[in-house]
Amino acid sequence: MSELLAELGARDDEPPADGRNETLAVGELVDKAAEGGFAFLVGILTLIAIPFVGVSTPFGLAIALIGLQMLLGMRKPWLPKFLRRRQLSLSMLDKVATMLAKRTRWLVKITKRRWEPLVSPRLAGFTIIFLALGLALPIPIPGSNFVFLIPLFTCAVGVLEHDGKWIAASLAMLVVDIVLVIVFGATVVMAIQRLWHWLT
Repeated sequence: MSELLAELGARDDEPPADGRNETLAVGELVDKAAEGGFAFLVGILTLIAIPFVGVSTPFGLAIALIGLQMLLGMRKPWLPKFLRRRQLSLSMLDKVATMLAKRTRWLVKITKRRWEPLVSPRLAGFTIIFLALGLALPIPIPGSNFVFLIPLFTCAVGVLEHDGKWIAASLAMLVVDIVLVIVFGATVVMAIQRLWHWLT
């Protein structure tokens, strides 16, 4: 993932570079990341959505569409024009690249091929759809996005590394998220209404 971001112009300076005015369209990012497969693309979009306010709704919808395409067995990712046109600042990508360089090296040590019957693009797509739709909801609770972002990234890593244990973990977290959605039903309904107004 770090190599892809570098090709797109991101820098993993320490500290991250600030004040860059250049932008990159989501469509360009999707087209480039698609070379690594759907799960790779989900991982990249999830990481971009982590530290930034105001991007969870469009990125949640984009990830949900990618999950649907995985579920349907499509070979090439597609996004509607209104999502493809959304601009990302390269300074944002710099921060993601820096985070990747510092915090994801440990993944290599704890992932391996195992529980491979769970490594199914369709099962992963089903999981990703529900988690991404939850991410798309503008829930007015600080840090609520992480409830969906962590299992999304976990699922993407599981598919990329053929590690069914990670996918099982993402499924377990999905169950927890469903319970939380039920418990906070009124808040979720309000978030759905806000999402509907955003779409219309």
